[in-house]
Amino acid sequence: MLADSRVFQWAGVGFGEQETYRLQKSIKKLATDTQASDIRFFGKILGTKQDYYVVEATVEGGDDEEGDDEEKGPEFELKGSGVNKFTYFVAANSLADWAKLPDLSPQEIEASRQIKVSFTGDLERNIYTNPFFFG
Repeated sequence: MLADSRVFQWAGVGFGEQETYRLQKSIKKLATDTQASDIRFFGKILGTKQDYYVVEATVEGGDDEEGDDEEKGPEFELKGSGVNKFTYFVAANSLADWAKLPDLSPQEIEASRQIKVSFTGDLERNIYTNPFFFG
């Protein structure tokens, strides 16, 4: 990640050397905590109140905290396939804890494409829009 950051700095974009180093260490810690086999920095999303760093990972095994797949419905795709092929984590900055984003169904992806909402940086914010979004 540090080598890539130098190339981006030549182009005039990047997070700076210190922030990149902290971000790299934070992603390494996330990889050891979650036992992710493949992990990569996905990008940064700018929000109106706070920004997100996003990491994409391949995490093996099921999640006990999310409940049974039977409760999610028959159209829900299993972890590691379809829209849930990767697991995504977000953090507000390089020193913050990473939050795992929930798995999705194909219907939730289709519904999200029909709405326009600005990112705020608040993961618990309710979304009020027409058509109504249940996510």
